[in-house]
Amino acid sequence: MTSLVGDSTVIPSWSPGDPVRLLLAVALLLSLPPVLTTVVMSRTRASLLRIGNYGRRFVLGDPTPHRVVSAVKIADYRLPGNRTCLVRSLAAETLLRLYAFEPDHKIGVATESDASMEAHSWLEYDDEVLIGDVDDLDRYEPLPSIDAATEL
Repeated sequence: MTSLVGDSTVIPSWSPGDPVRLLLAVALLLSLPPVLTTVVMSRTRASLLRIGNYGRRFVLGDPTPHRVVSAVKIADYRLPGNRTCLVRSLAAETLLRLYAFEPDHKIGVATESDASMEAHSWLEYDDEVLIGDVDDLDRYEPLPSIDAATEL
């Protein structure tokens, strides 16, 4: 049986690692909003990247990046309430790092003529948007890489 959830990929059947990824996605999606209100985003992300990189030793399997991200999309769809694109992209990035994928985390800004500003967060891997793809993504001007501070 296949299902399509939001902009999620089609998952024809559960693989052994899918329930674990789904539980981790739920934990991240529920814990990140309060953390981001009390801890600076750069520090939160650095901690998540350490967790993801360290956790590689303990995670089994070799799912595709799309399969990993689909756990976040399904959990986000099923959980009550709304989460921001930043929360979704941080959760997906952490899970991807567990499987040794290193996506490019982008944050872009769109300015409208009425002087309002809008930001959006998304992940790209191999020049493909994995999470955070919206119809008008090209209107967001990407800010310098959020990894730039560590690259100096």
